[in-house]
Amino acid sequence: MLSPWQGFGWTAQLFSSSSALDVLVIVLYFLLVLGIALWVIMSCSRGTEEDFFLAGRSLVWWQIGAFLFASNIGTGHFMGLAGKGASSGIAVGAFEWNAAFILCALGWVFSPVYMKSGVVTLPRYLRKRFGGYRIQFLLAVLYLVIYIFSKISVEICTGAVFMRLVLGLDVYLATVVLLSVTGICSVTGGFAAVVYTDLLHAGFVVLGSVLLMGYDGTEALRTHE
Repeated sequence: MLSPWQGFGWTAQLFSSSSALDVLVIVLYFLLVLGIALWVIMSCSRGTEEDFFLAGRSLVWWQIGAFLFASNIGTGHFMGLAGKGASSGIAVGAFEWNAAFILCALGWVFSPVYMKSGVVTLPRYLRKRFGGYRIQFLLAVLYLVIYIFSKISVEICTGAVFMRLVLGLDVYLATVVLLSVTGICSVTGGFAAVVYTDLLHAGFVVLGSVLLMGYDGTEALRTHE
């Protein structure tokens, strides 16, 4: 009986002369992420609720910005939206630009006003606006369920597929590895560990995107000529 993954024809690529280098880069990246998480666990305080969930309110704006960027941009964009843009055109990119403008408006106009009144999440805003804790709890649970099925599941799927294509791992084993590493770093290190590892992710995402854009642009010009 075929597994759901085999039905889509997701098979591992044959190892080429560069496969050993690919494996080495991925292993070193995982070790670097674990090293940063371990450093945060050993150096940052997590004794209070504010320390664990808000990193002691010691983070600066660019760290929060890089964290939000890395949390939103991932394998789903590189393997999903990039492929959709290549096949259907600029419409996907236009949607992302609209989302960027909305986030800028929220960050520069609305967020300072809400934060002065102690509102940092949408469920808390609803509690402050309408009163009571039931609507806050309901929206928090609803967002959690929606995020699991619309965002986290896609990121896990594409990450596992990538590890299968590059490393030849079974997708279920890759999923267990990804969830285990992420869970250990997040639970033991708190919000500070998530932010500092996402700083690393943001740097690699931006650098890799620029290099990929330059390589693809050069190849396109060469082909066109």
